[in-house]
Amino acid sequence: MDFRLRTLLYPKTYFWIDVFLLKETQKAILIKFNGKKAWLPKAWIRRIKRNKNILRHCGRSEAISIKISQYHWEKKFY
Repeated sequence: MDFRLRTLLYPKTYFWIDVFLLKETQKAILIKFNGKKAWLPKAWIRRIKRNKNILRHCGRSEAISIKISQYHWEKKFY
C-alpha cells in the first residue's frame, strides 16, 4: 500500500506528555508518569523536549516533554 494512502486511511494522533526522565539509554528511556515507571523505546517517540527550566523530582530526575503516538501511549499505560 502506498505510504500516503496508508496515512490517510490510518491516521496517527500524536500528543505531548510531560513526564520525569529517570534514566536514558541508547535505545530507550525510563520515565515516571502518574506514579508509574515504564521503559519506552526511543523508536516510539517522535520528539523529546528538554525543559530549560529544569525541575528536579526527588533530586535526580529531569522533567521533559515527549511527543508520542496515542496508540503507543495507550499500549504502554492502559
